This record gives sequence, structure tokens and C-alpha cells, in this order.
Amino acid sequence: MTTSHQKAIGSAAERVVAAALDGRRVGMDGGPVDVIVDGYLDIQVKAVRSLPSLAAVIGYLEAIPQRDRLRACVVVTRPGPGRKAVRTITFDLDDFAEWHA
Repeated sequence: MTTSHQKAIGSAAERVVAAALDGRRVGMDGGPVDVIVDGYLDIQVKAVRSLPSLAAVIGYLEAIPQRDRLRACVVVTRPGPGRKAVRTITFDLDDFAEWHA
């Protein structure tokens, strides 16, 4: 698979996440934030063939700079033909609790 094809898959995943959360895709610059939900979330989106380790997901969260928004990581599986993608969202519990307290 070529790099441009992988990038297209990642970009499509970012667009789906942005639409689902009423956010906007900003991932074109190659930074750690792919989608922003104004006033609420900074999201890194990963399109994967198999689910990453928890350590990897924590690394994705920690790569997002601390700002005035909650940090999140969305992992989107790339299933084969006829199968539905699984999309999960992960937050640091302390950050989530603080935001919603």
C-alpha cells in the first residue's frame, strides 16, 4: 500500500470523526491534533488495522498539547470488505472528570 493511499484512509477517518462530533478537521498540517470541536475537544485520530496497545493510546493523548480543551484519541479500525469499522474514543479519566465537574 502506498503512503498516499494510507494518508487518504487517515484523512477519510478524520472527516468521519469530525462529522460525528460536529467538529472540524484540522489534520492537514501533520500535527498531533486532527479534529477540533470548538470549545470542547482536541482529537487525534488513528486509522488502524488492529487495535493499538493502551500504552500507544496514552502516547497519542499525551502528544496533544494541553490547552483550554479536553484531549481525546479516536481509534478507527480498517475492517475488510463487508465489515463495519469500530470507532472508539479515549479520554484521560482525571482530565474528563475535571472538565465535567
